[in-house]
Parts: sequence; structure tokens; C-alpha cells
Amino acid sequence: MLNNILKNKLILIFFFCLIYALAFSAAVSAAEEPGDNYILTADQITFMEAAGIVIFEGNASFKSSDFVVESNKMTVDTNTKTVKSSEKVVIHSDKNDIYGDSLTYNYESEEGKLYGAEGSLGELNFSGKTLKILSVTPIKAEINSAAFTPCIREDPHYHYKAKEIKINEDGTLDIFHIVPYLWKIPVFYLPYYSATYDPDDEEKPLKSTYPMPKFGYDSDRGITAELNYPYQLSQRSSGEIYYLTEGRDYDRYELRRFTNNYKLTDRLTFKNRYDYLYNYDLDDEELDDHEEEFFSSLEYNAGKYALEAGIGQDLMAEDEDNERYLFAGHYYFDNGLNTSFRQEYNFDWKRVKERYIMSYNQHSINWNLKYIDGESYNYYPYLTLNLPPLMGVRTTLGTGRVENGGVELNKERVNLRYNFAYPLGAGLSYHLGYSYRLDHYRSSYDYNYYYTTLNTGFRYNKRLNQKVGLNSSLFFEKNYPWGKSPLPDDREDQDRLIKPALSLNIDRDLKQSSYSISVNADYDLDLEDWDEINLRLTQKEDCYNLYLNYEFIDQSISFGFEI
Repeated sequence: MLNNILKNKLILIFFFCLIYALAFSAAVSAAEEPGDNYILTADQITFMEAAGIVIFEGNASFKSSDFVVESNKMTVDTNTKTVKSSEKVVIHSDKNDIYGDSLTYNYESEEGKLYGAEGSLGELNFSGKTLKILSVTPIKAEINSAAFTPCIREDPHYHYKAKEIKINEDGTLDIFHIVPYLWKIPVFYLPYYSATYDPDDEEKPLKSTYPMPKFGYDSDRGITAELNYPYQLSQRSSGEIYYLTEGRDYDRYELRRFTNNYKLTDRLTFKNRYDYLYNYDLDDEELDDHEEEFFSSLEYNAGKYALEAGIGQDLMAEDEDNERYLFAGHYYFDNGLNTSFRQEYNFDWKRVKERYIMSYNQHSINWNLKYIDGESYNYYPYLTLNLPPLMGVRTTLGTGRVENGGVELNKERVNLRYNFAYPLGAGLSYHLGYSYRLDHYRSSYDYNYYYTTLNTGFRYNKRLNQKVGLNSSLFFEKNYPWGKSPLPDDREDQDRLIKPALSLNIDRDLKQSSYSISVNADYDLDLEDWDEINLRLTQKEDCYNLYLNYEFIDQSISFGFEI
């Protein structure tokens, strides 16, 4: 046994694919890929030649191209190709840090276990009895006996416990046997929940994170509620339940969606889908949309291409047209061209709806070609081009034949959009947003329809002291249409608004918690009257918001709870 303790900090580069030849070299060089290189550093390094063991003590670090493991003491076994630490461990990556009580990791298979794991994914803080590392590139892991919460305080307002969390290669999180807790009280049970993690999205890396219904109340529209529940009954059966309601009686917005996918084989899936939509427009005092349909189908999906066939009912259609056959599919080309189609027939084989789409988005000029029939706005067909920005101006061009409101014609569209912001100093900034739209109608018509929007004004932000911040803004908004449009859905409203806003934010002692009082209003210059004036009080915690809003013009009160 050779026991040689180096008192100064050393750096030893291990090329593990050649570990037996190079285990006891102080410095090495070889033509290997960077992914094969691991760098270990420590204040003291002890070699045990007979056992094939290297012990790193004092600021020990194990570094790869994807992550860094730090601990006070680590042991490397060159025979089993494992790194072990029985002391506190932290794993650093570009996006997150994970802490643990001890670690066992096989650097050849990229598998291991972190015991007593704690860390975060975006705004979600988690802990688990065991974090099982299944793969590092790409990341794949399992957490047993897990608890997680967006709260940062030691006694969170609410948290969740789960028997197991799976972090998948595609960025999804599967959470099994989950129980939400309000403080320390369990409120209900879910067998499964799913969330999506995107580390590149800095604002909201986690999607559909919290399986908790959202509630609110408006004295004008009534109770509002929203529930989104992706579920999985087994490895083959999964789906989603979504419900949203705003308002009451007939003047409401309500959306229900239920899907279930059952995998018969790896490529063949039995799909069921139910959709319901009720949309009453309060401004126009008319029913905009009322739809309800159900379909069952079989889909063969091979990745690049898929084919689907099924039957269903349009529950809002006339009796002779409500039963439908469904045929759909897609093909994705390697060069970035995407194609898809969907057709619906009644039981007399009369085509009721059809949709064909081709798109390409792998170039500076992206395009979309669509043919749609059987909807309220149809395209026979219509081509849209998205041009690259030029001096900050984004341009979209469209041409084709369309139909809306019983009128069919040829239509060309030009859409220009520009946004600009300039800091003036001392917390003051100037903002400008402008868009221009031209619709040209041909066939039996020869009309032009124009629509411009201008939104310009100033923002001012100032810290009055360490805890109090003042935010204010004053904007002018003008929406102006002119010309003739024979298509109802192309027509826009005209208005000119002055929009002042003022808010005072008071930070609390706890991080990410504050009180705020804000006022915002719209003054209609054409009517020479206030369109709305809102006073809003908000208590912001690290993981939820409580708000109370009063609208002076309508004299309505709303309040709610936001997660």
C-alpha cells in the first residue's frame, strides 16, 4: 500500500477510460473527448494502490462537463468506477444546485444515489429521502418520499407530499400519489400529476406546476374557478381534465376539456376527447361561441408521421350532421417542413369540416399555407409569410381566398409591428408600440380596410427607501379603423384612451413578500368620460397572492386567491 499525503492543493486529471494505466500519474495528456474527462481537486489526496482507492479530503471537488460535486471528503474506487461521499454534498449545474447528506455515483454508467436530497427546479423547492440518478446526459432521475413547495419559508403556507417523482429525459415530471397540504392539513389525494420543466425559460421554467384549483369572485360575474389536472391511471392510460368557468347563468365563459389516451402498443393509441365551450361576450351582449363535441379514435404514431381515424358527435350540430367520421394525420420532414390534415364527414359521407396545413420555420422567412372549411372563418387556401425584422419592424404578409359571415372573396393582408423602449434616466423611460394592418378585398368587392394601433407613453420607477417603491405610468392608446370590410371578424373598434396608473409597493421582512396598492384607469377621449377606474389591494407572499379589487365605474368588487 502506498500512502502519500499531499499537503498542498493538487489538481489531478483522470481519463477514466484509461484509468488502470494512468491512475497514479500526477499529470497526464491523451486524445480523449471532453466528456471523458473528470477533474478532481482537494487539499489532500491519498492513494491506496492495492485497493484501487483514491481519497480526496478538504474542499474535495469532482467536476465533469455537465456538473460539479463538492464535499469535504470523497472516495474514488477505480475498480468499480464509483465516487462516494458519506458527508454533506452539493451538486452544482448551470441552472440548479442540489444538496444531500451522502452520495454514491458511478461515473461510467452515469447512475447513482443522493440521500437526503434538497434542491429546487425553478421556483419549486423539493426534498426527498433518496434521489436516484439514472442518467446525467440527458438528466433522468427518481425521487422517493418527496415533498415540494414553491414557498421559501421553513413552515410553508402549503406544500405537497408524493411517494415518487420521476424526472424524465423530455423535461417532464411525473408525480405519483400526491397529497396537497394547507399548512399541516392534508386536503385531498391525487394518484398522479404531471408538470413540464424547461430550464431555458427563466421567467416560468415550470408549467402546470401546482395541482390546486384556483378560485375568485366578481360581484358582476360571480364565482370564477380553474382546475387543470393531467393524470395517469397506469403506464398505458393517461390524459387531462381541465375546467374553467367565469360568470354565471347565460353571461358566462365556460370551458371543459377531458382527454384520455390508452396505449395499445408503443405506436398505436386509443384516444378519447370531450370539449365544451360557452363564450358570452359581455361587451357586445351576444353569444360568441357555443360548441360541444366528443370523439373516439385510433392513432398510429411513428414520430415523423401519424395517422388517425375515429368517430364522434358534434353535440351542437343539427341531427343529420351531428354524427361524424374523423380522419387526420401529419408528416414532419427532416428539412423542417411540417404537414397535417384533418377531415370530418357525417354518416352519409358528406364532408362537414376539413383542414390542411403546411408550414416551414427553419429559415429567416417562415411561412404557413392553410386550407380550412367548415369553420366560422374559412381559408381556400391562404398563405402567410413572416419576414425577418428590419430596423425593428416585424412584417407579416398574407394572401388567399377566405370566407366569413357568408361572404367569400380574395384577400391580401399586410401587417407591420414596431416596439420601442428608451430609458431617459432617473427611473423614467419612454415606450412606443405601433402596428399597421391593411386588408385588401377583391372578387366582386374592391375594398381596402385599415387598422392602426398606437400605444405610447412614459413609465417612472423610484425606490423611496429600502422597502418602499413607487411605480407610475401614463399612456395614450389609439385604435383607429377606416375603410370597408365585408368580413365581420375583420372589423375592429375605434377608441382613444388615456391610461394612467400608479402603484405603491411595500416590501416585507420575508423575502418575496410585499403589500401593494395600485390604481389604474381608462379615460375615453371620444366619450369624454371614464371607461374604468380600478383600485387593487394585493398581499403578495412567496408562493401565493391575495387580492381585492374595486371598480368605481361599474361599482363591482372582485377578490381572489392566486397560486
